[in-house]
Amino acid sequence: MTISSTSDQSALDAFLVDNQELEQLGARLSAFNLFNVLRIDQVEIRHSNVLAWLLTPSESHGLGPIFLRRFLSRLLMENSEAEISLTPAKIELMNFNDVEVLREWQNIDIIARSPSNRWCLLIENKIKSRENPTQLLRYLDAVKKDMPDYKIIPIFLTLDGDDPSEQAMQAGFLAMSHAQVLTLAEQIFNQHRKRIPDDAQVLLDHYLETLRRLTMQDQELIDLCKTIYRKHRAAIDLIIEYGMVSNVLDAAIQELKEQVECEFMVNYGSSVWFLPKSMGEYLPKESLNGWQYLPRPTPIACWLYYIGRRQQFMMVLEVGPLADGKKRIRLLESLQKVGFHFRQAGLREEAKFTRLISEKFKPKLNEDGEPDLSDNTIRQAVCSLWKKLWQEGEKIVGVLKDFDWN
Repeated sequence: MTISSTSDQSALDAFLVDNQELEQLGARLSAFNLFNVLRIDQVEIRHSNVLAWLLTPSESHGLGPIFLRRFLSRLLMENSEAEISLTPAKIELMNFNDVEVLREWQNIDIIARSPSNRWCLLIENKIKSRENPTQLLRYLDAVKKDMPDYKIIPIFLTLDGDDPSEQAMQAGFLAMSHAQVLTLAEQIFNQHRKRIPDDAQVLLDHYLETLRRLTMQDQELIDLCKTIYRKHRAAIDLIIEYGMVSNVLDAAIQELKEQVECEFMVNYGSSVWFLPKSMGEYLPKESLNGWQYLPRPTPIACWLYYIGRRQQFMMVLEVGPLADGKKRIRLLESLQKVGFHFRQAGLREEAKFTRLISEKFKPKLNEDGEPDLSDNTIRQAVCSLWKKLWQEGEKIVGVLKDFDWN
């Protein structure tokens, strides 16, 4: 790599020499973690082992049925619209003495069931791999045949809470993220830490640390990275500029500028955030509890990014963190009336982010087995994603035009 100017070289020097925050970050990332040492931090089978252990009331974590009970009741509460004849209240009052948890039964990652209460929890866990189009339906059929009179709760668990295939959703699969597992586990461990044996606490602390990193929920790490970026933005931007992601975003931004007339377009980290002018015309400046990196506060925005680990592009139209929760609910209800669908959890006052549209594009592989990230492919991806998104998203303009923001 050739440094193009003296200022670039100075920025790199300041970034690399006597950088206390960078040394602190290095120390933080190199701290002992059992999952990292064993190189299983991204191995699905190991994560499934730990989760199955936590879900088993009789296991050595000392929590009894607490984790399983909260896992089920929280899941049912956040998916109240799902057609499952179980309620959080029933779960809270239920006896879990006969619960058994199975690993790899009929190749299913986790099965938890209660013969006396006649329910079965089916979990398909994904860290890096993708859903097989027929896999979830096959697993569900196997459970139905073996447990015909059970209430079945099928879950598709991924890092980001991705929706399963349309067929799996119609069959009743619920989407869940590892970030939700993390939040639940942190709450339970903090409340009941005295019940957990010391050696189990070590394992659980390392497990939570691993989940924080995988789901980007490690606040200490986030704050440290923000400090480094704020102090050494020029050097970091220079490094990114010569990286693959920067090249991808450069081509994506050029195509976005041709496809979309935007009020603003801003590159934040590995994402491109933008607001179509036709929407922005009817969006007032509203107080937000987030999205501080946007040029102006807006309750709705679009973003595009390339997910390296999945080798796919994603474009999203999202209602963001309006500070006024009641106004946010009114806006979502207005969007529901014109045909937009989202999880009912988005209608809670404390909710912050609700995806209205999410489109994905996966580049074909080249001869080396790597994704084709040529400028032409990137432009095709952006063009395809935008046309799909705006075909539905254009309806929002009419809603915003008539919405009473006061």
